[in-house]
Order: sequence, then C-alpha cells, then structure tokens
Amino acid sequence: MDCTYKLGVSQVSPLPWLPHLENWIRTDAAAGPGKRGSMPLFTKKKKYTRYGNECEVTVPNVPAIVGAAVAALVAVVVLVNCFAVVGTGQAAVVTRFGNVVGTEGQGFHLKLPIDRYNMIDVTQQQVTAEYSTATKDNQSLVQEITAQVVVKPDMAEEIYTKFLGNHMDGIVAPVLADGFKNATAAYSIEEVISARDKLSADMLAAVQTKLDAYGIQVVSVEIKNVALPEEYKAAVERQKVAERDQVTAEVERQTAEIDAEKNKIMAESLSEENFQKLFYEKWDGKLPQYVGGEGEGLDMLLPQPQSKDAQQQ
Repeated sequence: MDCTYKLGVSQVSPLPWLPHLENWIRTDAAAGPGKRGSMPLFTKKKKYTRYGNECEVTVPNVPAIVGAAVAALVAVVVLVNCFAVVGTGQAAVVTRFGNVVGTEGQGFHLKLPIDRYNMIDVTQQQVTAEYSTATKDNQSLVQEITAQVVVKPDMAEEIYTKFLGNHMDGIVAPVLADGFKNATAAYSIEEVISARDKLSADMLAAVQTKLDAYGIQVVSVEIKNVALPEEYKAAVERQKVAERDQVTAEVERQTAEIDAEKNKIMAESLSEENFQKLFYEKWDGKLPQYVGGEGEGLDMLLPQPQSKDAQQQ
C-alpha cells in the first residue's frame, strides 16, 4: 500500500504556517519512500502504522528551519556592521571595547563588527547663553552671548577622549562664561554699553587662548542683549530729566535776555529827541482844523522852538 502517496503533505499537513516550505516538502513526498527530495535539511521522515501497514510521511524539520533563520539573521547583522559611513562635516572616533583605536574622515569605510564609530561634528557650531557678572564700577548686569566655534578634525580624538563628544557643554560654555566675566570686569557699565565691539574682541581673545589647548577655534563672539540693573536705569532717567530741565532753563534765560534787549532798544528809540524827529518826519505841515483854547492845543501838538542860546549849546 502506497501510504506515503495517500498521506502526502497536502492531505496530512497543509502547513498553513509555512506556505513557502510546502512545495519543498511535497517534492520530498513525491520522491517516494526511502528517497530524499531537493530540501533534505528542512524536512524529515515520520513513520507510523495505518491499517496494519507501516507508513511514513515527510514533515518540516522545525529545528533546522529555526536554526537556518537565526543563522541568516546573524549573517545580515554582521554584514551590516562591517560598513560605516562618515558624513560631510564629521569625523569618526573609532572605539573597540571602549578603547579609542583611531579616527576616520568622511566617506565609506570597512570595519570590524565590534568597532563603534563615534561621530564628532567638525563644522561651525553655535553656543548661546546668558551670563551675569559685575563691571569695574560694581554694576551687576546680565548679557546674552553668542559664540561660533569649530573643532579641528585632527583634534577629534582628543575631544572625544576628554569630553566623550560633549565638548560644547563640557568646555566651550564654561570657558566662554569665564572669559566674559574677566573681560567685563575691566569695563565700566557705560563702556559696556558704548563699546560692545571692543568688549567682544577682548572676550574672543581670552576665550581663544584657553580653547587652543583643546583644538577648538573660536570664529566669533557677539554680545546680543544687555540687561541693565534697575538702579542704573533709574539713575539714567534722573540724569535725563535733569539735563532736560537744564536745557529748558537755559532757553528761558536766553529768551529773557533777548526780550530785555529788545525792550531797551525800543525804549531808546522812543526818547524825546527821537520822538520829535519822528514827528517832524511824519507831519505834513497841516494844522488841525479845531484847536481848543487859545493856542494851547498847538503847543501840545508842536514842539516848542528852541532859543538861540540852546541851539548854540
């Protein structure tokens, strides 16, 4: 009795959970008893008795299938970890079991699966922070500072070894704060406001001196905002009011002097002699038609003629 054929895979084990292996197993079953098909590693023969006849059927070799799947997965993982890509503007510090073994520049690299590529940004980076300090005249102020820095590629290994890639917070920010405080201490609060560019240049020089040892270049330092103390703001406002009042008083004084001079000139122009001269220049020689009294009105209108003695004087 050909029980192997009657009890083929399609009748005994449809394998709905392994559809891709079903054809392989069918091929094994169609080969007949005692024969092996095309996938001997993933199938096995199972014997049993039916109607007094000893039969066998081909079934999946689950341990072999699982083992092959695990091996394939491990192979893919290993293959993927044999390559590394270092992007533009980056330097890779290669570590093996936690120890630094070298650095790599940008590009495609072959590596051991156990090696780890730690990326360090070697392009221009920005750090912005607010710092509080005192001026040389003991005025407290808060300033917002922005700095642009660049890590030198040949110093990436040392940067990673000392700061594990966290160099912006580990060294740049503290050095920037220290340089800001030292530079500001040499300026008065008025100089901080009026000479920001010079203060920024002094800060850059102080910060660069300390960061040179770590292979970090300071491109620029800029003072964004200055928060002045309230006491200083009030003093400045009082000074502005006093200066405005002083200007107003000076304007009023000059106006009074001009008015006094004008009044003086007008008073001098209206003296008796000038008044008579002006009268004669304007008089047309006609006497008024009506004069009250006996000639007294004429004396009021016309000046009295001077005597000969007075004219000689």
